Amino acid sequence: MSTTILVIDHDVDVAENIQRVLRAEGLEVLTAITGQAGVVLAELNRPKLVLLDTDLPDVDGYEVCRTLRAVPSTAKTPILLYSSRTDVTDKVAGFKAGADDFIIKPVAPAELVARVKAALRSEEKTLAHIVALWGAKGGVGTTALAVNLAVALRSKSARRVTVVDSSTLGGTLAVMLNLAPQHTVGDLLPRLDQLDMELLGSVLTAHSSDIRVLASYPWAQDVSHVAPEQWQRIIGWLQEACDFLVLDTATSMDASTMAILQLSETVLILTPEMTSLRNAHLFLQSAASWMRDTKPLVVLNRYPTKGGLQLRDVEAALQTSVDVTIPNDEPLMTYSVNRGIPVVISHPKSAVAQSVVQLADLVLNRASKKRPAPAMASALLGRGQAGS
Repeated sequence: MSTTILVIDHDVDVAENIQRVLRAEGLEVLTAITGQAGVVLAELNRPKLVLLDTDLPDVDGYEVCRTLRAVPSTAKTPILLYSSRTDVTDKVAGFKAGADDFIIKPVAPAELVARVKAALRSEEKTLAHIVALWGAKGGVGTTALAVNLAVALRSKSARRVTVVDSSTLGGTLAVMLNLAPQHTVGDLLPRLDQLDMELLGSVLTAHSSDIRVLASYPWAQDVSHVAPEQWQRIIGWLQEACDFLVLDTATSMDASTMAILQLSETVLILTPEMTSLRNAHLFLQSAASWMRDTKPLVVLNRYPTKGGLQLRDVEAALQTSVDVTIPNDEPLMTYSVNRGIPVVISHPKSAVAQSVVQLADLVLNRASKKRPAPAMASALLGRGQAGS
């Protein structure tokens, strides 16, 4: 199968010259003379690379670039902007819009070919970094932390972030973002054999912070119907559509939760009281047999709490250090939940928000050193038969 390149340029002569040069290299070339036509062609043909002029008659190339980045089917497609603009601010704007390269016109054919081939070599993008949040008991703030972490990751990295409600207490994640999703994970289950980027994109809900949400069933009893192999299949596709995948998991260690945790870097959340500490200790003991070679990130939420355990006692019992402590600010969190606005948006300078940002920094640091997925996880991510 030939490699398809999409050229979006209003200048027909320029587009034809590029087409001739690239076809001489054995590449298939499609052309569009407007930004809107280019977006449609990209969705229909899934090109391996897009060459995009900044100056188009209907909408500028920067906006087209942002649009392509927002669509799951082209979210990771290499985009090479080219322009007669030479100011550094134009180049920076291009990279901020999501371009992989910025070429100054006129460009010699040999240089154009070299840049295209270099971009194609790097087209194999790494899969999304998966972060699963697991609470040591119900009510420790797992869902609130999941939505705030997702927003913080998007803000800090400017990368594509999707947050998934895989908890048995389905529907609460969307409420915390003040969303009323038209579609949920339940819309995927009957069509897993036909699952592709277009179908996946149709069930994700966009949030104003630029994160995307895969909502759960609105009723607690329904989400348990999602089998482990179904979650694995869905996560496998989600990994290709974003850069960070944040999973809000169930507190119970059922088969589905185990399957999710085995594919993920885990954030363990507990509060400074004995039942939470006991469960966290048991979790760490159990997880030692299947977790990746880096320990879970440990978050002590609502610390300090009046009458609660001290940090040194928590760390001694867990036999590991606590990575992040989040202050106990019940009025602020109640305000956030009731309005459906994450604290990192409503009160970014608060101690709670700054603690979430600290956690996001730790996740980003680990993602930058990410190792290939272990053999077990790679097998689970295969697009085999969907579970019943």
